[in-house]
Amino acid sequence: MTIFKKYFVGSVCLIIALAASVSHAQTNKPLKVIVPFAVGGASDTYTRLVVQKVAEQSGRTIVVENKTGAGGRIAFDYVAHQTPDGSMAVLIDATYAMLPGLFNNLTWDVSTDLVPSAFITQTPFVILVRSESSYMTLKDLVSAAKANPNQLNYGSAGVGSTNHIVTERFNASAGITLTHVPFKGMSEANFALQSGNIDLIIAALPTALSGIQSGKLRPLAVSSAKRSALFPRIPTAEEQGVNGFVTSNWFGFAFPKGTPKDQIQLLSDSVNKALADNDVKEKLSAQGAEIINLSVEEFGKFVQEDTKRWTEITRSKQIKIN
Repeated sequence: MTIFKKYFVGSVCLIIALAASVSHAQTNKPLKVIVPFAVGGASDTYTRLVVQKVAEQSGRTIVVENKTGAGGRIAFDYVAHQTPDGSMAVLIDATYAMLPGLFNNLTWDVSTDLVPSAFITQTPFVILVRSESSYMTLKDLVSAAKANPNQLNYGSAGVGSTNHIVTERFNASAGITLTHVPFKGMSEANFALQSGNIDLIIAALPTALSGIQSGKLRPLAVSSAKRSALFPRIPTAEEQGVNGFVTSNWFGFAFPKGTPKDQIQLLSDSVNKALADNDVKEKLSAQGAEIINLSVEEFGKFVQEDTKRWTEITRSKQIKIN
């Protein structure tokens, strides 16, 4: 081999090695994950559980930061306007899909400015009455509501809250009209239910766990397509004749628009690997969460479809936040 050829081959090898090194460095760059809600809630708990396992498995530095306020909008807007270099992601959930129907003028485009990357988990909602209630089944509740329109009332965490919108979807599916009583949070609504001041609430399963396990609340139905593995004795709403009430509170990560596709795919692959870990599976299952492995494309489609469903409900029920 001539000196020129040796030099050329050596240079090519060096360039390839440097490119691989740069790619590896970019792939393993530190990641900040923004959680739009307070420490200790389901969004925060699931995020920290999964990213800790991702960090352990990959060696990647991942920092979780809570940026609360305005029902998540502060965090979503903040991340949507960050440099799209793969260094920052945000936790999105069912609340995110409800925003376009609730607000006329968001400061970012829900459909394009945050790109779904990694689906974490989903949990069903539970229809709950107090343990002393005369309603033993969902059919009892629906029959009473149909016989007495607007006489039964339900509590929520406030106008436009997830629980408010989910219950209005239940009303539409069941063909009933319940009176809405908004509270400042689900803890207040829960207390009002246990005190007998309202007739029912619909809460995410992790929120309802303590009330169910203590026997203070009676679960009438779950909103999932099949029964919860954690509470297999609780029938679904569809099993009891409420067709179409199949929904969930879901959680996943998204990046700012323009983030390199390899960064988006990397987080998706890393999260799916973390979700396969037995310890992660057990901790999520203990809260009634269901693990579903979705590709980047499948998650994106899921968010689009969920946004469309919730927008239809909020508009048909004329639910708006000024």
